[in-house]
Amino acid sequence: GRAPLIGCHLEDQRKARLHIEVPPLSNLDDSFYPLLGYHIGALAGSRIPLVSGLQQQHPNLDDLKAFGAAFATTSAAALFHIAGVTPEALDPTRVIDGPLPVFKLSLEELRLSWQELNSARDARVDVVSLGNPHFSLSEFARLASLCQGRHRHPDVVLAITCGRTVLEQARVAGYVAVIEAFGAVIVSDTCWCMLGEPVIPPAARNLMTNSGKYAHYAPGLVGRKVHFASLAECVDAACSATASGRLPQWLQAAASLENAPHV
Repeated sequence: GRAPLIGCHLEDQRKARLHIEVPPLSNLDDSFYPLLGYHIGALAGSRIPLVSGLQQQHPNLDDLKAFGAAFATTSAAALFHIAGVTPEALDPTRVIDGPLPVFKLSLEELRLSWQELNSARDARVDVVSLGNPHFSLSEFARLASLCQGRHRHPDVVLAITCGRTVLEQARVAGYVAVIEAFGAVIVSDTCWCMLGEPVIPPAARNLMTNSGKYAHYAPGLVGRKVHFASLAECVDAACSATASGRLPQWLQAAASLENAPHV
């Protein structure tokens, strides 16, 4: 029942070591938070970041879960603070101890991280991987609404990982019946980082996921390339066996600036 009195067990070791400002954004989808966590984790390294600019976005628990999982793939920091959102940073001054270096994120930087997570070089989709981290009940509800009245392409595997308690809750709520009628497979009490063949068919070449964490790890873990996008895009790809390749609306501004004529 004891732990060493070091690191983040000490209040002064929980202070932010850099301040990251996120630009004003609109029309966000669920691909935003894993991408942001992935990018900020790489930027922060072992430093605890204070992230500002998200107060008006009101991220929910699923957003924070996706952010944290992707942040932990690229960062060695033990925690992060989001101004006005996470408990210790509801008042950001509580996590600041002296002047901090400030980084102002740009859409162009986030677009480059989007390209890093999208390692697949052709539009084909063989497997759609959901639930890394484990699916929540609210994610099951959203997935059921996206799957209602539709069916996966016969050449695509759509698999979801979750805990057994959430699976039972989703079954009682009627979400599982809709998702299984769509043609999905649900695997409980394990993680995509532990799964390979035959859940991933031997002939599969490309995966698609809305998880920044799995988009990062999958090429090394299972030797497949990845399409990363929102949950809605994942369901569309499960139906068509093809990734659209569209940038989310909130990232399109960066691409427009890149393609604009220079004078």
